[in-house]
Amino acid sequence: MGFTLLPKEYEFFDMFDKLADQCIKVSKQFCINVDNENFNDEFLQRIKDIEHVADSITFEIFEKLNKTFITPFDREDIFSLAHEFDSIIDLILKISNMMKIYNIDIVNKHFVDVVKLIDSSIFSLCEAVKGLRNLKNSTEINKHCAEVNRLENLGDQLRNEAIAELFTGTTDAIYIMKWKDIFQTSEKILDQCDDVAKIIGSLIVKQA
Repeated sequence: MGFTLLPKEYEFFDMFDKLADQCIKVSKQFCINVDNENFNDEFLQRIKDIEHVADSITFEIFEKLNKTFITPFDREDIFSLAHEFDSIIDLILKISNMMKIYNIDIVNKHFVDVVKLIDSSIFSLCEAVKGLRNLKNSTEINKHCAEVNRLENLGDQLRNEAIAELFTGTTDAIYIMKWKDIFQTSEKILDQCDDVAKIIGSLIVKQA
């Protein structure tokens, strides 16, 4: 290993921890909104406020990246991780907006299960992100990433079952359209979590 007088810059880990905290926060708020079957302006604003904070942290990471010579990981990987991680929060805002626009007041029973999967996936993903500051725990980090992948597969199965039931359980075309869109967007959230987990897995391999 080469010797350098320039210290590595570890502030990135603190910023990623903050971004992870916002991701968990938005997931919990979304769970509250779904549990209360309430997607009015007040509840939606809570999601927007968290999303704005997350955007600020992501911008801070990008700014730091432009000013830092030595980084703990490849610059491209830091950029991708920040961008893709922030996109999870953007998607939760998107689905929240969708549910407000569609005037959802009774939540589909299968969607409650999907939201639980999303919350669990985000928790595992954030545990993996927070573990990056100590790659000696790479086995534990990989376990969290594997759990994200497992939950994504469960989400695919649940989405298929839910959409199939939509087309056999009602003749209300508008209801079908609304919930088909919502289930497909929820799938994108789980897919996005899995994409971020893959970035983390790649980071671990590169640092091995």
